[in-house]
Amino acid sequence: MRPYFRRVPRHTGWVLPLSAVAFVVVFLLIMADGDAAYALRVLVRQDSSITDVQWKRHSSVSPATTPRPWRTTGDCPIRRSLPTENAQSIVVVHDGRLTCEWYGNGGAPDRPAAAFSVSKTVISLLVSRAVADGTIGGLDMPVTRAVPELGARDPRFAAITLADLIDMRSGIAFSDDISFPWLNRDYPSVYYATDLARTVVRRPEIVSPPGPFTYNDYAPNLVGLAYRRLTGTLLTGRPLQRLWNDMGAEHPAEWCLDDHGFPYHESGLVVTARDLARVGQLVLDGGRVAGRRVAPPAFLDRSLDPANRAPVTTFAGIGVGYRNGWWILPRGDGGRDLAAMGAHGQIMVVSPSTRTVIVRMGDDYQTNIQIAATLQRLAGRLASVTPA
Repeated sequence: MRPYFRRVPRHTGWVLPLSAVAFVVVFLLIMADGDAAYALRVLVRQDSSITDVQWKRHSSVSPATTPRPWRTTGDCPIRRSLPTENAQSIVVVHDGRLTCEWYGNGGAPDRPAAAFSVSKTVISLLVSRAVADGTIGGLDMPVTRAVPELGARDPRFAAITLADLIDMRSGIAFSDDISFPWLNRDYPSVYYATDLARTVVRRPEIVSPPGPFTYNDYAPNLVGLAYRRLTGTLLTGRPLQRLWNDMGAEHPAEWCLDDHGFPYHESGLVVTARDLARVGQLVLDGGRVAGRRVAPPAFLDRSLDPANRAPVTTFAGIGVGYRNGWWILPRGDGGRDLAAMGAHGQIMVVSPSTRTVIVRMGDDYQTNIQIAATLQRLAGRLASVTPA
């Protein structure tokens, strides 16, 4: 008689493990909105790194057609105090002259490095220039004028202006949490996006009317998307090249792109410390280079005026404001300095009262605010030992 039950084939022993794997894959794809390339990118790379420029696509920016080398001084009185730990480059410009310069850990004067969120400051400057030359309307323009899909998804987007986005006061929610399940978090959805334009149209959610401060990586990308919709070009293309020419930049730069060629406006700039310092120097020189207007008065006014400079958040016990793509750092004498800060210790401090710009790039060894405070103190020390 044939047995009632047949022997179970050996290969069925893999059914449960394979089913478990399939369940996990399906779960992850659901979290990633069906984007397998994005899911793999997040799971493999997880947190960001200063080496991400090696695998991200990028566009290139050429040096200025007429570079303007920095005037230099022969002495750096604060050389022994420079915070060189884990740094790749440190550039100090005082009274318009390159006063101190240090490179190590693979850094060099002509070697661009990832600026991360310092990119937001440059985006603010590029948008200000576009408004000034009439390429786009004013900063009071609702973002839905260029990206109507947002308003169709939630009518409250119509209240958000370009200024709200630049000042991080849009009312859009954002979290930099990268904990499990990773894939559906705001921060990685932007930083590792394969189709960033699609992401910033579909993902952002409004939690309040415009006004309250929320640091937000969706915001600069919505600004960049609005610019592309209005002009048919990328903000980090010809406008960035024209800025490089107008500043007299000495070295090439890059801007990281997603898989469809859309820029990571929140973090994509790859630049030398020398040329990044030129952006800060524009603030100290009234927006001019060799007498020519490069930064519009509106950019300077919005960056330097007292409005909205009150602390909006606290880092390591230091209350800081945010305005026009700049963090506002308090000084011990009651004054204020500007700072552009990017992940892993990319810091530019602009100190109007001491006539100093300091750029530090590399990897982190302290929190960004601690590094910025160190650079701020160095600017004060340099001013005290250098004749006005």
